[in-house]
Formats: sequence, structure tokens, C-alpha cells
Amino acid sequence: MDYNTVNNTAKDPGNVMAIVSLILGILGLLTGWLLGLGCILGIVAIILAIISGNKSQAAGFSQSGLAIIGLVCGIIAIVAGAGCLACTVCYACTEGASLGIMGCAGLMNGIASDTASSLSTYY
Repeated sequence: MDYNTVNNTAKDPGNVMAIVSLILGILGLLTGWLLGLGCILGIVAIILAIISGNKSQAAGFSQSGLAIIGLVCGIIAIVAGAGCLACTVCYACTEGASLGIMGCAGLMNGIASDTASSLSTYY
């Protein structure tokens, strides 16, 4: 075996995107409790995982395991982020109702009327 020859193995063109997808999927999982951030990172992770798989298959490689894990983490991040957002909205509506405001519609109506009255004071 000649140790002076260069290893000419082809590299997977979708590997970098798969790694980025995995990183964004994990960050989406960790930030899922922040309103919307986990969902956004999850969506980007899914898009990058799909593009990575398509690039790999177009070059004749099988889809990377990193891209699949990034896809799964992105999906879980979206579900977790949406669940946390739904819980936050339900809590806000419940808290608004306990303050004497009738649910979310009453809470939004109160905010709108306060804004309108403060604007009419200045104009």
C-alpha cells in the first residue's frame, strides 16, 4: 500500500446542511419554550434536512443520518413550541377571565379600547 497517494473519496454535498439541520433542530428543542423561536428553528431545520437529503440523493449518496435526526428534532421542536404557545395563550385567557374580563376577546377588546382612549387624549 502506497501511503503517498491522496485519498480521492467523494464527499457528500449535503453533509454540511445535514449538520446545520441537526444543530438547528437541537436548538429548536432547547428554545421551544420561548414564544415562537423553537418553531422557527424547527421549520428551518426541516427545510435544511429536506434539501440536504435531496442533494445527497442527487449526488448518488444515501440520505445522511444527521439529516434524518435533524428532521425529527425539527418536527419535535415545532410540536413542543406550538404546545408551549397554546398553553401560554390559554393561561393568558384564563388569567384575563379571572380578572373580570371575558376571555381572550374581552382581553383584546380592553387593550384596544385603552389604546384608542390614550390616542384620543393626545390627538
